[in-house]
Amino acid sequence: FIRNTVLTASASDIPYHIARKKIPYWDSERNETITPDKPNGIKLETFIFDVFPLSKSMAVWEVERTDEFAPVKNANADGVADTPDTARKLMSNLAEKWLTDTGAKLHKTGEEADKASCEIAPATSYAGEGLEKYNGKVVASPFTL
Repeated sequence: FIRNTVLTASASDIPYHIARKKIPYWDSERNETITPDKPNGIKLETFIFDVFPLSKSMAVWEVERTDEFAPVKNANADGVADTPDTARKLMSNLAEKWLTDTGAKLHKTGEEADKASCEIAPATSYAGEGLEKYNGKVVASPFTL
């Protein structure tokens, strides 16, 4: 679908959406980069749902957001959502959930235990399956399986 339809679509088939953004710029008189307080530029964006009308058939699944969606749209910063750090934390929480759902007990260690990153490799489990051997076991967190 991507190769045969989306990549061969004309620009008029996939619309652009206008996003007004704060775009830093160089001020040669002040010899510094200026970060504006309000939007000063336009970014043209496309979204995955823009290609839906190009498909011959399509289905939408409703899923649990915490299990299936960890967007990265912004740079890391305090109090900002949808960053690499927030996505990493969502993935870590999911790995912990899979283990506790299978009956494992988590033992969080260290001063930074709440910030620890836990990971289950896709080769170990794709969606929480195959973790039965951890039922009743204590798993030290952070962990990588």
